Amino acid sequence: MKRLLPKNRLNKTYKLVAKSLVLTVFISLAMYASYVYGEQSSGAPESNSTSYIQSLYSNLQTSGYGSDTAAPDWGTYWNRVKTAAQFTPSGTATASNVNKGKTFYGPDRTLQTGTDAPGYCPTQQYQDNYGAPVTQTANCTNIYTWTTPADGITGTNKQDPQSGLIWSNPLLNSAGTVTFSTTANSPFSWDASAANNVAVGGKTATQLCSERGNGWRLPTQKELMIAYIGGSNFNLVQPGQYYWSVTENSGSVSWATALSNGYTYADAKVNSHPVRCVR
Repeated sequence: MKRLLPKNRLNKTYKLVAKSLVLTVFISLAMYASYVYGEQSSGAPESNSTSYIQSLYSNLQTSGYGSDTAAPDWGTYWNRVKTAAQFTPSGTATASNVNKGKTFYGPDRTLQTGTDAPGYCPTQQYQDNYGAPVTQTANCTNIYTWTTPADGITGTNKQDPQSGLIWSNPLLNSAGTVTFSTTANSPFSWDASAANNVAVGGKTATQLCSERGNGWRLPTQKELMIAYIGGSNFNLVQPGQYYWSVTENSGSVSWATALSNGYTYADAKVNSHPVRCVR
């Protein structure tokens, strides 16, 4: 015959078992929470405030890397880590237009070193169109790749990779009509007084470019000089000329620059030089 436990003792047993179950569940939840929030970076009991993930989030936020929002949404901390890790450099710089010796990261996230060499040319010639041998290599302009923009705009010759400027072919007076030419050019005065200016409607050098549309304009003195330094003698058609600049020296004098040797001088606006436009 079984011996039954007293009712009050049975209740105590049930309560003890219930407390043990509650404690077990509590401990399990606490352990689960520690895995959810990540390892602690210190001994503080609240892993959400001092966890490694929280420390990483704070560092990324302070540095301005990543974002608190993302799709799909992983939560603030993981969104920040995910978007920072997924960032891909999207600049357009290449080694040829970054200063020599300077490093940068391209879209493939690999470290690259610039090869652009302004100031790194001990063999630079003063006059590119004089002396033998005079080559792009000797003048360090072979490292610059001047390209022909596929823009479909009339008159385009080449683009200087250093300045980003697009240079036109020289202007020609073709029976009273201004055209761009790869084989010839016409001398125009800076003002509207020379015969070729009169023949095309009495236009100044500035107007000759601006009226070509598409953003064409008469270049500044410094832009012409920069083009020479960047290799205009080896890249532009008909470089061996003095071209008018928009830069004035006085009311009656403006600057002209030779793209074949870089020489620049102030000349009377009534005198004539070829005109090349830029944009």
